[in-house]
Amino acid sequence: MNPPNLDTINTVLRPSELIDPSTDQYKSESQTWQAHRNLHPKVLARPRSVETLAALIACLAASDLDWAIRCQGIGDASARDVLVSLMAFNDFAFDDQNESIVIGAGMTWGEVEKKLEEEAPGYQALSARCSFVGVSGMILHGGLSWISSTYGLASDPQNFLDAQVIKLDGSIIWASEEPDLLLALRGGGHEVAIVTAFRLKVYKYSQHIYSGSIKFPRSALHEVAKGVEGFGRRMEEWPGAAMYLYNTDLMEGSFIGAAAQPGIAIWLFDPEGEEHGRKIFDWAFEIDGVVDETKVMSLRQINIHGDSVLAAKGICSASMSNITIPSTAMTEQLILRAWEWLDRTIALEPTKLHVGTFVLLELFQKPVFRSADGNDQCAWPHTTNQHLLQLGVGRLDEGDYLTQLDRDALDMLKNAGKLIVGDKFSPADHFVNFLQPWNDHRAVFGENYDKLQAVKKKYDPRGVLIRNYE
Repeated sequence: MNPPNLDTINTVLRPSELIDPSTDQYKSESQTWQAHRNLHPKVLARPRSVETLAALIACLAASDLDWAIRCQGIGDASARDVLVSLMAFNDFAFDDQNESIVIGAGMTWGEVEKKLEEEAPGYQALSARCSFVGVSGMILHGGLSWISSTYGLASDPQNFLDAQVIKLDGSIIWASEEPDLLLALRGGGHEVAIVTAFRLKVYKYSQHIYSGSIKFPRSALHEVAKGVEGFGRRMEEWPGAAMYLYNTDLMEGSFIGAAAQPGIAIWLFDPEGEEHGRKIFDWAFEIDGVVDETKVMSLRQINIHGDSVLAAKGICSASMSNITIPSTAMTEQLILRAWEWLDRTIALEPTKLHVGTFVLLELFQKPVFRSADGNDQCAWPHTTNQHLLQLGVGRLDEGDYLTQLDRDALDMLKNAGKLIVGDKFSPADHFVNFLQPWNDHRAVFGENYDKLQAVKKKYDPRGVLIRNYE
């Protein structure tokens, strides 16, 4: 029997489940975050039921077609033949007895938080820090949230309770029926089955959070770095409080060929409210030249503020990395080395390395990576490190990726751990959300690596579910 082809695929779906390539909907639901990863699929399928999706998956898995699954957000899933959009999977249900929700895998976190406000006021899920991020990619690849400082990662077993999945043979199950499958989904990525719904824990949480940005002139870098180090040393005194330090202004001038002039800002987060927040971040307000853009918000409102980066979607070519940092290593000197790395990277071509080139230092409380201590039901074995160093290199897409400039920028990204963290940096220190082909995956997944490989072979023996790398 001949394997299924595109004509066969079309017979599985209703005409309304095939998106016309000439429409805005096709562009929206097939657009990748990185422009160069968009393969412009011949077919964009948008199944409306689990049963239809299961039949389609069984057909695709038996074919020789190039295919992929697409949710929403910052993902780069694409394919030359068939791209399957899960955006029709947007059901929401709140279980007040068990304080949990079941959400469709095609939703964004903004959609989930709106539903929580309407149907479960006062409750929060461990949502992404940008409302446009899709639930699936975020949960399956670690799941960092502003409230991770209290409750851990979205992928941790106490938060990610179960998932409805379609296996490659087309069968539909809840992953808890096959524990190794559920383990692999908790931070191991999307490479063993297709998730259609998640069952997640939700928590009563403050709706009056003091948050927002404080911007500084570049000349204040040393003062800011010293203040961040001091905050990091004392932050355990203020459970729930978190912050990140980042560069600003790199997009300014990018469309007219002007050089980048990265500024400095912090984004603060304090669930105890404004009076408390202004006290613990007083060091930041005392620096000359600050611009205060803080206020009291709900978590949903805070995450909507993160959506400004959406302007970069589909117009840039970039790569990212995320390194976990010990609490003792978050020093003034590390921060200065991070900015030196940023300056050196931009200097490779100051008028091009705008969009996608950044430094983001994230300070969390200990529970962020420690809430699942002693639990063997996570794909990623976690770490005693506490903070994160998120880095990106990139530029506006000109249709010519991968150039020598891109290779040079990637080399800066690959070597950033040693350059910024120093000799104590280990390949195992990379967080799972932005793993690249050059990362040491065996080191990152540690004692779980061989088990995850065995699960992969069991559920995807042909290796059809893969990460979309460069």
